[in-house]
Amino acid sequence: MQKLLYPRFLIVKDDFYNQPLKVYQTALKTSYYEPEHVTGYRSRLVYHEKGIKNKLEKILGIKITRWDIDPAEENGIFYQGLSRGKQKEIPGVHADEPYNDITIIVYLTPDIPFDCGTSLWMHKKTGLMDPVTPAAARRLKRNFLNLKHQLESECTDRSKWIETDRAGYRFNRMVAYPSGVFHSATKHYGGDLKNGRIYQTFRVGVDWTTFRMNNA
Repeated sequence: MQKLLYPRFLIVKDDFYNQPLKVYQTALKTSYYEPEHVTGYRSRLVYHEKGIKNKLEKILGIKITRWDIDPAEENGIFYQGLSRGKQKEIPGVHADEPYNDITIIVYLTPDIPFDCGTSLWMHKKTGLMDPVTPAAARRLKRNFLNLKHQLESECTDRSKWIETDRAGYRFNRMVAYPSGVFHSATKHYGGDLKNGRIYQTFRVGVDWTTFRMNNA
């Protein structure tokens, strides 16, 4: 179990790409698949514009120490999140590993509702906002594995969670947060690739000692 090092934050930056429709068209032309043991239809390719790593470092105010180019590492791939049809998905509250990474999302579909953004959550019964640790389980006087299983089994039941923060959906908006915080899409949208909620995800390793918000 890795130690959680990150501070809690939600960073929003509008007008992220200079040519967002070009990126969106690239996302529409790629193929999507869902791996056997994880949820979410994602692209088989990585899309990295020239200079994108430096751009993210400047916006986030942190040094990126790991920049993956393998699509399996999900750094720069496209996702689709649909609310109808055969590939419909109910957004589940979760944390991404490695927990001490930063996850960055860029919304790419024009003209879909504001409430299709990204939410951060707290589990009502336990008060947890981050992945279960042995220390948290001891504090709650719970078995670690049983507690972890409970959170996973309740991930799609919004009555079990309190929304603590939200970044609303806006075309070409970038949203960033620590990968370990409990989060989900607020809501998915559409029934196919052409009208659905399409976004790009970057997942990067960072040096938290360089994070400028540490001194804010």
